[in-house]
Amino acid sequence: MKKIIMGFCLFAGTAAFASNGYDLKMELSMNGKKVSSPRLIVVEGAKGSVTQDDGNGKTFIEVVATEGEFQHHKGILMNLVVGTIAKDGTKTILAKPQILAKENEPAQITVGEKDKETLSLSVLASRKTL
Repeated sequence: MKKIIMGFCLFAGTAAFASNGYDLKMELSMNGKKVSSPRLIVVEGAKGSVTQDDGNGKTFIEVVATEGEFQHHKGILMNLVVGTIAKDGTKTILAKPQILAKENEPAQITVGEKDKETLSLSVLASRKTL
């Protein structure tokens, strides 16, 4: 009987420490060329980041994901920072987009100006218990 009670306590304790999180599958393109396809698993409200070397330099993506709502549409709200890292370590922020996505449905944003670099970021987000 003691083993059953201890097992239940361990299970209950583990459940108490579970956190809400998100599984984010992203694809970053610059000027129409795919740069990276990172996947991040992040805790709700905490910053997650990924840096990738594409051969021409490094790019980075930072994201904070939470539950969100915009014009009566609920979903996963992602505040992102996308940029490059020079060889000397200097970071240049290219965009700070915000995306509200329905779970398991792709969402995309394109940022840029005429005759300047365009950046396109697509995200497939799902909820995950961590």
